[in-house]
Amino acid sequence: MVSASHPFLIENIGAKNKGEKQQKIYVYDVPTLYYRFLEIRELLNSDSEMIINTNLKKLEILIFELNDLLEEEKRIALLHHLSIDSFDELSNLSLNQLKDILCDDMLEKEIKRFSINPNKWIRLRESNNKVELTTKHILEKQNSKFQNVIETEIEVSSLDETNRLLENIGIARRSYQEKIRYSYEYKNAEIEIDIWPKLQPYMEIECDDEMVIEEIIDKLDLKNNEVVSLNTEQLYRRIGIDVHSMSELRF
Repeated sequence: MVSASHPFLIENIGAKNKGEKQQKIYVYDVPTLYYRFLEIRELLNSDSEMIINTNLKKLEILIFELNDLLEEEKRIALLHHLSIDSFDELSNLSLNQLKDILCDDMLEKEIKRFSINPNKWIRLRESNNKVELTTKHILEKQNSKFQNVIETEIEVSSLDETNRLLENIGIARRSYQEKIRYSYEYKNAEIEIDIWPKLQPYMEIECDDEMVIEEIIDKLDLKNNEVVSLNTEQLYRRIGIDVHSMSELRF
């Protein structure tokens, strides 16, 4: 949940101030769906059981992303064409049946439509003296008015060394970004005030309990037009800036 209003009233609702962070951020693109699809399809023909099992796992992740990105009408049409009721059924097929489906022209055409997944990326971030490596995946299909994000994060020892490691395995950074973050804690929610170059400050609430989010919104007296479900890229797009085309965002 993102709000562009009331950025500095958080302590008034009883939230604990966790301090200010000066952040340096490297952003990396996940390889495209189509590139990964072609690699998986090729490697499923391997004679190595280990390689096959590894790529079956890669396929499971790819299909999860595809299912989330596909427009509902196209998803239904593709499932009907493949004679399955859901993509979950792919896991019950034999290897030969699966390889036949992966050679289907309609499936390949749909996957080819998606280049870089704008909803999934890798982030390497230094916050004061703490460095974290994160994968973020924002889901398109949601059962809630609040944004659903799958986030996996680990702490690493060095910004520069981790960047070199990623580049050595072929994941070159797309951009460098800077921001200032003020962090608060309220019940089981994390509340962040983010300040980015060229953007108005905004607030982000992360919590698994929607009732707590609603409580915070109510206590801050936020109006409906002040509450949106957008990520930073989409906020920049609102002011006419494509962050994918910018190699640096500095103050």
